[in-house]
Amino acid sequence: MNLLPDAKRRDDRCLSLAGMLRASLAVQKQARQGYADDHQLRLAVQSILAQEAPDSIAALAGLDGLRPGLELLCPFLYRGPAEPQEAEILRYTLSLAKLGRRLLRHPQAFARVEQGIRQARRQLDHFNDLLHPSVLAGLAETYAEGIGSLRPRIIVTGESRFLSREEDATRIRTFLLAGVRATVLWHQSGGRIWNTLLERESLCGRSRYFLSQLSPSPGH
Repeated sequence: MNLLPDAKRRDDRCLSLAGMLRASLAVQKQARQGYADDHQLRLAVQSILAQEAPDSIAALAGLDGLRPGLELLCPFLYRGPAEPQEAEILRYTLSLAKLGRRLLRHPQAFARVEQGIRQARRQLDHFNDLLHPSVLAGLAETYAEGIGSLRPRIIVTGESRFLSREEDATRIRTFLLAGVRATVLWHQSGGRIWNTLLERESLCGRSRYFLSQLSPSPGH
């Protein structure tokens, strides 16, 4: 008896896990440092709006942008978090996994998210800027209204001066929405928390493969 989902979809699970980790890392940086670079935010918005992408790489806004999550995947699968900041990233990721599953079971919440994404597309057509304040504010509102009421709520920890500043709060919610987008893809490709450790060797192997396709990052 095969306890794992179809292995043909393992690449999708690997990439979407990397997307979840990427979002969690960006949330942490924004909440603790008041800064996550605009490139990561742009990737987050692209992934949210890419609802009809032909494959997982396109749905997650490109392989190169998944590097932060791919680099975290193997260490987390084999040794777990080595320090409090890594434990926080893992907490966010596990919460996203549960929240995405809950969203798929709540048609009203899912419809609200879809409505917000359609509105963001219209705003993008009008402003022609992925990071326009109106686009970001709309996506943040979509998260708050469509997902914020579901359980478990994701409790973001960080510096109060950043958590209370509207611009940072908007970015955090946008990153969380991108994380939920990756989580939905993960669930749709057969991802489950209980079986991730069972297939960690193959997931880690695929993450190494994807990283090998990328140009070396600065400092490597």
